[in-house]
Amino acid sequence: MNRDAVREYVEKSDAVLESSPQMDEANTKAAVLRDFLELLDWQIPENTQLEYSVEAFGQTYKVDYALILDGTPVAFLEAKGADTALTADHDEQLSSYMMNKNVNYGILSNGKQYRFFQRRVDTSNVNVQKVGDVTLENLPNRLAVLQAYEKEAIESGESEKILGRINELREARRLLKEDK
Repeated sequence: MNRDAVREYVEKSDAVLESSPQMDEANTKAAVLRDFLELLDWQIPENTQLEYSVEAFGQTYKVDYALILDGTPVAFLEAKGADTALTADHDEQLSSYMMNKNVNYGILSNGKQYRFFQRRVDTSNVNVQKVGDVTLENLPNRLAVLQAYEKEAIESGESEKILGRINELREARRLLKEDK
């Protein structure tokens, strides 16, 4: 993936969203997020399943897109309409899906905003943490995050390394800010 391809996606999506700011979820998925998946090299139906069933909160739900490798979901993309602001409840919804299916990567988007998540497992704890929260316009400046969610990076294990570096930098910034 290169910055020019991301800029092209941003320009095209921005034009679509500008012409239809009140787009509902179905239209946001068709007009914006399908191209986003292709940018990350995920293709419907080859390695992306629509409306994937997930058990959560004692019920069956459908995650909008399951990104599949070797027959197993490795990432989820949960979509909301461009007419819907992303909330903490949406974050929790995606986190629950990821935890229940042991999926390590997640993206929540309404086409205008993109939130990236990673399920982390250490010796005593499993949790889902937000890796990034990026506006559509700022996507070209966040190539590392995007590259971590590309099909090839997840398939090769490179995603873990990329997200590890991002987390280390975030922690270093936090320490510098606190311990000036």
